[in-house]
Amino acid sequence: INRGVPVLISAQTMSAVMASGHDFSLRVVGISGELCCMSVHPAWRVAKLRCLVAQTFGFPAAELALLDDSKTELKDHSAVGERRQLTAVRLSPSAAEQKAMEDREFMGGLVLQRARKLASQEGRKIESST
Repeated sequence: INRGVPVLISAQTMSAVMASGHDFSLRVVGISGELCCMSVHPAWRVAKLRCLVAQTFGFPAAELALLDDSKTELKDHSAVGERRQLTAVRLSPSAAEQKAMEDREFMGGLVLQRARKLASQEGRKIESST
């Protein structure tokens, strides 16, 4: 991890790096400016990057949110991809706990929705085979 020294990479070089799947430099910024610069792989999940950034600063990954250029929070299952800069926001422990609860509820709803869909498809298969 290279703190405070950005690594400049041209757009042309970045495209070649992404196509080859090699590591590239990603800047992590905060309200006060650049926090760190890390070598990352485009296929890494945001969860891995979030853990590494939080570890760098010595606080729990659950208290860190990473935002893209449009200030949208990145989901853990998303790939880092071609992003060259992310904004880090530290959450309070209570906000992190609330966010984790909302994420669990959301995922539980998705799992239930998927289970219902599968059950209805299975019911149709049973009906058509009899």
